[in-house]
Amino acid sequence: MMPRVHFIGIGGVGMNGLAQLALHRHYQVTGSDRGYDPTQAPYLQLKQKGTTFFPQDGSGISPQTDIVVYSTAIEADNPDLLVAKQHGVTVLHRAEFLRHLIPADAVVIAIAGTAGKTTTTGLIGYLFEQAGLNPTVYNGAAVLNWNKQQQLGNVRNGRDDLWIIEADESDRSLLHFHPTHTLLTNIGADHYPIEELRHIFHQFQQQTQDHFVDASTIEPNLPIPEHQLIGEHNQTNIRNACCFCQKLGLSSEAIEDGIRTFRGIERRLEKIGAFHSITVYDDYAHNPMKISAAMQALTSPETALHTIWRPHGFKPLADQFEALCQHFISYYQRNAGTITLLPVFYAGGTVKPTHTSADVVEALRAEHIPAFLVEQYDHLKPHILQHASAGDTLLGMGARDPKLPLFLRSLITDASP
Repeated sequence: MMPRVHFIGIGGVGMNGLAQLALHRHYQVTGSDRGYDPTQAPYLQLKQKGTTFFPQDGSGISPQTDIVVYSTAIEADNPDLLVAKQHGVTVLHRAEFLRHLIPADAVVIAIAGTAGKTTTTGLIGYLFEQAGLNPTVYNGAAVLNWNKQQQLGNVRNGRDDLWIIEADESDRSLLHFHPTHTLLTNIGADHYPIEELRHIFHQFQQQTQDHFVDASTIEPNLPIPEHQLIGEHNQTNIRNACCFCQKLGLSSEAIEDGIRTFRGIERRLEKIGAFHSITVYDDYAHNPMKISAAMQALTSPETALHTIWRPHGFKPLADQFEALCQHFISYYQRNAGTITLLPVFYAGGTVKPTHTSADVVEALRAEHIPAFLVEQYDHLKPHILQHASAGDTLLGMGARDPKLPLFLRSLITDASP
């Protein structure tokens, strides 16, 4: 009989990736999510593959459930979690379940770091695929080359003895793994203080069995192959992937051919299209380092850059408030455009909202920056048309809120003849 696994918050990119891996390995998959919408990804594709969905009220859990998988975002009093414990069902963190799926003797290639790991993981997975090595890949966002109608693109099912995974430091879950090889992209202020992050990544280095490559040791001026990505940070991602793959034995020819055809990652400076002759991009950027990289990549003296940003939580906003404000002030003192904030995304929890989007706008306006607060998505489209002109660029940024990328794509759909 197929083992039954239930995912709490199955709509999240990490969780739906695990669900795809489980379905491929003949698990009976069920799941719940507060944002469930059967007409939208990833729920539509997961249902087509055999997933059964339940309300997040514990009704999806029974004594016949073998494993319940949760993420760090799930509160301790979540009904699914409580019922699972009442029934004595095995409860695993998402990283523990991923480790459970990977055979003990498999080669595991892990990509870690504060920034760039999703693009780098996807690129390395794609290069291994193009080299004919048929890897299994678990990534934090969809590879556009793999993102098709029936495929979400954040997972590639291949050989069970060769895995390429994105290793997440945000909740220390990377420490569940003892990879064969590791690439560390960088260390920057996010989730933890720098010294604590250094300690986490040092421990991960100790757990790596063979090659550990710290990208800070890679020569920054090494030439890179022809590619389709934009931004200096993506040039760095490509350079790091090239050097790492060469170290792991891929030929220069295979690497160059793969990089030339790699289309990028969903929501990583993804060009959505045009809206009233305004070019629209979507990016997951949510901390000062990533926001700066995305904005700099789209900066041009000929066009204004209008940014829409939704902070992804009250605690991250409070922790990085000064750095975020300083970035936006510095940027818009030198460049044309506007910055518009949506309210802080709140998905539940007990954190105290000490800083809000309105506080950011107030701080920016005090420095004469054209900053705005728009409370609802319904009001955002006319706001954009009021401030942006034909030939300008619009960049939407933010993590966690599924409505932001849907809104950006709706602009293109609505503008289509």
